[in-house]
Formats: sequence, structure tokens, C-alpha cells
Amino acid sequence: MFDVPSFRIGKIFGIPFEINMSWIVVFVIVALALATSYFPGVPGAEGASPWLLGALGVVTALFFFASVLAHELCHAVVAKLEGGRVEKITLFIFGGVAQIEEEPKSPMRELLMASAGPGMSLLLAGVAFLGSVLTVGHAPWWVSAPLQYLASINLLVGLFNLLPGFPLDGGRVLRAILWAITGSIDKATRWAAGSGQVIGWVMVAIGVLSVLNGNAFGLWFGLVGWFIAWLAGASYRQQQVQVRLGGLTVERVMTPHPEYVDGEISVETFVNDHLLGRQHGRYPVIFEGAIVGVVALTDVKRIERADWPYVRVVDITDRDLSTVSIDASMPVIQTLPRLAADKHGALLVVKEGLLAGIITRSDIIEVLNQTPLS
Repeated sequence: MFDVPSFRIGKIFGIPFEINMSWIVVFVIVALALATSYFPGVPGAEGASPWLLGALGVVTALFFFASVLAHELCHAVVAKLEGGRVEKITLFIFGGVAQIEEEPKSPMRELLMASAGPGMSLLLAGVAFLGSVLTVGHAPWWVSAPLQYLASINLLVGLFNLLPGFPLDGGRVLRAILWAITGSIDKATRWAAGSGQVIGWVMVAIGVLSVLNGNAFGLWFGLVGWFIAWLAGASYRQQQVQVRLGGLTVERVMTPHPEYVDGEISVETFVNDHLLGRQHGRYPVIFEGAIVGVVALTDVKRIERADWPYVRVVDITDRDLSTVSIDASMPVIQTLPRLAADKHGALLVVKEGLLAGIITRSDIIEVLNQTPLS
């Protein structure tokens, strides 16, 4: 998130699970707040060892984030059961997110996926509350107090996520209902995202007022509100892109019969004849009659200027065809993640084993500009 690296922990039900480095910040804050503010005020905790308070803070924070993971895992599992593909689950500074590659195909699927997460949070809140009731007076305070905290925090997470603003789960429930009523996912997303932006900016305003009144927590509340407002707008723009690209295949968007270079020519010839004064910064490479990859200006920059006359283009070509080529029949919408991640911003289009064209980020932008996003 926000270009902060994440590290893979493992897989749960076949779904990759990652922790973003930003998550460490909020984990430390939660653990410290529990150890220094929450638990010392619990009846029976008077005079408790700082080591016990610290350990209890860390363990309780771990259980809290395990609850967040369970929340996101429910979204992901329901999506998989409905035939969707889940790329990964990531815990980060604002909570967690399940990255699901495809949008739900129907309002009912959207409703099931959206309600699964808050349902798990509320279930965990109920279980923790029951545990706290059963242990109060019958177990040490360091057993019942964490259960009370987990009951309240999961209840808060569940209810907060049910606020009717996209991209919160409640906003997705709202979108599902509006989608069912209007028959248009685009219109439903616009209204639900608008609600999300209103909720986000209201939270920002409340956060600012809280900070002015000396409540430091207002800063965090305002940041979460800003993130919701920003994500609501970004989610609607992404939905518009999907609507405009929906149904289009790569073959309909690509640039056909692209210019290519012979892998036998020197880097110097390639620069002079194909890069200087030309609009393209990358070209397919043909060597011994076959497509071998893509060469770009970035590949040239790796070679010393004095060596250009003696190095062949094929020797600096990115030759991993699995990463630089795509089938002509693939939906355009599925190329977006690959084009975004590709260092060249271009993919070779292959049809029946032959080079049919090339698709670039510019090709996608040109299609979108034909119907400007609102």
C-alpha cells in the first residue's frame, strides 16, 4: 500500500497472506496503548508487573489483528466459492484488504461477499463477550480483560464496516441493493461511492475538530476518513474503466502489424534507426524468424555507449515471452495489472503462435479517452 513493501507470511486456504511494513506502525501503537493505558486501568490490575502488561498488550494486539485477518479471509473465501480469484490478503496501516481480481457478477454475490466480513467481526465480538462474561470473577483479570477488549473492538470494527459508504462493506451492501433495483452496476457504484466520500469527509471534519479540542485520536480518525474518501473516488473511477473496457479483447485494442527490429542489428543501429526521432520507445524483436521478446530504451541504457556498435539487439532483449506476451483473445481488462507492472508498459500480442500486434498503456488510454471518465 502506498508503495510501502509487504512481506509474505504464508497461505491460508490457498490464499496468500501478506503484512505491509506500515502495519508494524499501527501494531506497535495498539500494543503500547493496551499496555500503558487500557490494562493498567482494569480492576485487579493495580500493581501489575510492566512485563506482564507489555506481554498482554502484544498478545492482545496479535489477537486483534488475527480478527482483522479473519474478517478479510471471510470476504476472500466467499469470493473463491463464487468462482472469483483472490490474489492475496494484506494487513496494512488502515486494517486489511482482500485483493479480489474480478468484480461480483450479480447483486446477490456482491451482497454475500460484502456481508461476510462484518458478519465474522460481529461473531467474534459475540464469542469474546461470552468468554468475558464466563471468566469475570472466575479467572484472573488478565484473562477476562483481553476478552472484553476483543469483544468491544470487534463490535466496533463490524459496525464501522457496515457504514453505507463504498468501499466499506456497508457501501458494498448498499451497492448490491442499488444494483438490484436499478439494474446498473455503474450507477449503483456512483451512488455508493458518493456516499463513501461524504462519510469520509465527515470523518475528516470530526477528526480536525477533535484535534483542535486536544484529542490526539482525532488525527487518526481524520486520516482514516481521508483514506475512505480517496478510495471511494478511486473505486468509482476504476469501475468506470471496467465498464468502458468490458467486452473488449486485446485484439480490438492493440496496434496491429507493429514495427519490429531484427535481433541481428547492433544496438547503435537500433538507436539511430528506431529510437532517435521516433515516437516508439520499445519494439518487438525478431531473431531467426521467430519472436524472441521486446527491446526498449531502458535496455539500451544498460550498455556503455562505446559498446553499442559491437552488441546485438538480441543480446539485450527481454526474452521471457511468458512475461512480455499475451494472447489476442484475452479480455483487455485482464491486461491492466500486467501493463502496470511491466517495465516496458507494453505486451506483445500473439495469435495462433504469430506476432499479431502490440498493446501498450497508450492504447488503453486512447480507448478510455474516446469516452472520457466523469
